[in-house]
Order: sequence, then structure tokens, then C-alpha cells
Amino acid sequence: MAIDIKRLMRFSEDEAARLMIFYSEAEKEILQELNRALLTPHEKAYLETMHRNVQKILQDLEAGSRTWCSEAIPRVYMQGGAFADEQVRRLGKKVLTGFGAIHQQAVQVLADNAFQRLQDVVQVIGRREADIYRTMALESIRGSVAGYQTWQDAAARFRESLAERGVTGFVDKANREWNMSTYADMVATTTTMQAHLEGTANRLLEHGLDLVQISTHSDPCEKCEPWQGQVVSLTGKTPGYPTMAEAEEAGLFHPRCRHAYGLYVPELN
Repeated sequence: MAIDIKRLMRFSEDEAARLMIFYSEAEKEILQELNRALLTPHEKAYLETMHRNVQKILQDLEAGSRTWCSEAIPRVYMQGGAFADEQVRRLGKKVLTGFGAIHQQAVQVLADNAFQRLQDVVQVIGRREADIYRTMALESIRGSVAGYQTWQDAAARFRESLAERGVTGFVDKANREWNMSTYADMVATTTTMQAHLEGTANRLLEHGLDLVQISTHSDPCEKCEPWQGQVVSLTGKTPGYPTMAEAEEAGLFHPRCRHAYGLYVPELN
């Protein structure tokens, strides 16, 4: 069955945009706090105020991330289930009512995984800010003896780093460096799309349907290109087809991947 990829992407992009705005605003606030402190020569009291303010922003960021995960992931997952129901209905089959425990468990795992990834970057930001605070506090003490030059030099280095890389040089497992807002955007886009696909797959499997067809779009990456339009088995139980696990292991559905899938019925194709 044809897959409305624009519609699927819109589901995830709308939710991801909420988190991206939240993180972008937090990043701006943290940068403002840091830069104000770094432009105030030799003022330890100002540094302490900055430290408290940034810690409060991070606490709000963590709480907001948890709320987003508990709200957005279930919404998108349910939309995936509804998308599957729509395809089942087109077959003339009766659609199951309600979403049982398996769906609740899947949503919880997806939400927990997303929150852990966001919490990781919040913790890295906290350590980065604490490093700046400790370094500048020590330079403040040193400056009272040796003069202001060492404090000014250290502050200039931090300001230059913040201007170039943002609040933090967060490095993921693939050794890619992100600032906090771009990382949050990547996590949100990837996890919401994953939630939608998991909701679709689990609902199709509830109906005893195992085959799906990968969507196609222009300019796919080299990892995804071989899988465009391919029919795969969700579980591996349908002989003659590659499995979803094999597709993912080959690189399909990587971070920010724009591919999706929809029900495939051999008799109708």
C-alpha cells in the first residue's frame, strides 16, 4: 500500500519542534548567564549567581524533557497504531479495539530511552558549566594576587569556545560533536519517528500481518538506498524476505532517517 511519507514525517516533526524550541530557549538563557559572568572582571559573587541560575535552568530542562517524553512519545506511538488500523481497514478486515499491555510497555521503553539520551546531554552541560565556574573562581582568587590578566585570559578563552561550539561540545558514541539544541533536535526527530514506526509495526503484528514495504524518497543516503521500496518481514517468520533486523543492521532508520514503512500484501501487489 502507498505510504504517505509527508504525513508520517509531519507527525514526528510537530512533536520534535516542541522540544527543539524548549532546548533552544534554554541554551540561549545559559549562554547569556555564562557570558554575563565572563564579562564581569574578577567578581566571584557574580560567578556564584551565574552558577545557581544555570543549575536552575538545567533542573527545569530535565523536568521539561521528562514531561515531553511522557507526552509526545505516547501520542506519536498511538498515531502509528492508528496508521496501521487505517491500512487494515482498507483490507476489509475488522480493526481491533483498544491498545493492550504490549503497547503500554513499548511506549514506556521508548519514552525511557529518549529521556536517558536527553538526560545525558543535560548532565554534560552541567559538568561543562561547573568546569567554567570552578576555573573562573580559581582565577578570581589568583587574580587578587597576580593581577587581573590571568582572569581576563581565561574568560576570553571560554567566551571564544562558547561562541564557536555553543554551551557544550557534547560528543556522542559515534564521536560526533553537538551543541545542546542540535542534539535535542536529533534525539526528538529520531525517537518520535521510531515511536511512530513501532506503533505501526506492533499494531500490524496484532492483526497477524508481517510484511511491510519501505518508503522511497529522492537523494537517499548510501546506507538506505538499497532498501528503498524493499519488502521486509517484521519478525523474520515470512520466508523469502529480508528481515527488519537485517535492514536496521545495514543502516536503515539511522538518526534523522526519513524512511518509513507501510503494510504490504502480496496478493494485492
